[in-house]
Amino acid sequence: MRRFCLFQSIKYLLIFSMPFSSSLATDAGSSSGRSINIEQRPGEFYPSFFENLPSMKGKTVVITGFSRGLGYVTALSVAKKGATVFLLNRKSERAEESAAAIAAATPEGTPSPRQIECDLLDFASVRTAAKLVKDFAPDGGAVDVLCCNAGIMLQPDEASADGYDITASTNMLSHFLLTKELMPSLEKAAAVRGEARIVTMSSGSGFGKPSFNAKFFERNGGKLGDSSYERYHQSKLANLVFTKALDDKLRAKNSNVIAVACHPGVCATDMLVHVRTTMKKGLLLDSVPTAEDGSIAQLKCICESGIKSGDLWGPDFESQNEVVRNDISPPLVLVDENVKTTLWKLCEKATGVFEL
Repeated sequence: MRRFCLFQSIKYLLIFSMPFSSSLATDAGSSSGRSINIEQRPGEFYPSFFENLPSMKGKTVVITGFSRGLGYVTALSVAKKGATVFLLNRKSERAEESAAAIAAATPEGTPSPRQIECDLLDFASVRTAAKLVKDFAPDGGAVDVLCCNAGIMLQPDEASADGYDITASTNMLSHFLLTKELMPSLEKAAAVRGEARIVTMSSGSGFGKPSFNAKFFERNGGKLGDSSYERYHQSKLANLVFTKALDDKLRAKNSNVIAVACHPGVCATDMLVHVRTTMKKGLLLDSVPTAEDGSIAQLKCICESGIKSGDLWGPDFESQNEVVRNDISPPLVLVDENVKTTLWKLCEKATGVFEL
């Protein structure tokens, strides 16, 4: 409870005290919008953590939102560890530059990362990207890890190509669709290598109240009228609810595919720059963990053994120097059976039936 109360204090300091705007901020590697470039200092804990990560050679990792921030660090790290990496992002100059840098760091003998255009504001684009992954992934289209990393924050109240709120479409609905489309590939990898993983990047902004509200995931993009932060909170809460609902369904069928969630805590990404700038405060970049350190929870969920389905991993808000496991349950996450069922039905209504 102490940790939860401390996080709430940080949450209110960084977010709720700010005047909300329709400006863009990004979290975990944006799939859309302009880039905010910040100079990154080396991580304090990341170097030794990375050195101790197991080899990913022979495994295929699909990651959304790799062009900067946590997504870039994550994609670069798994590529360096020998994974075959599929990089999904909207088309941009920054994405091209990041893909080239990741390719240059890929060890000799490891397949070069494959970049695939994927616009999370357009379900047709997501379906096309999933098909290309299945066509090009080794071992007959097997995928060992799907990393649902991309996210956007503080977006205007606008509709996606399919009529949904753009924050809900990017952060939740399109990742539900991508998971649905790639589930046969994940099951194929699990059958060959014993396990596959779906890793969903959430945020501490999804913790606590307000509770889940179905209206944010209905086809009423541009007509919600709520604050941009409320739309973000709902999408990040939905990421956690989705992970819990998916875990239930995978366990029920005795699948070797696991579903886990993570969050980066407060770290020096372009999202923090935007929030602090909007607050007209100093950036605090030297007083919070780096993007490298912020990526540790996600990399742990992707690479390390012993990760259990349904878990939530993220930094300990008391010390900030340790990644800890939390349960996806109240009071930290306001989830129950009704919420899980409701979200699943809303996602199916938007993207199609997803039966496991």
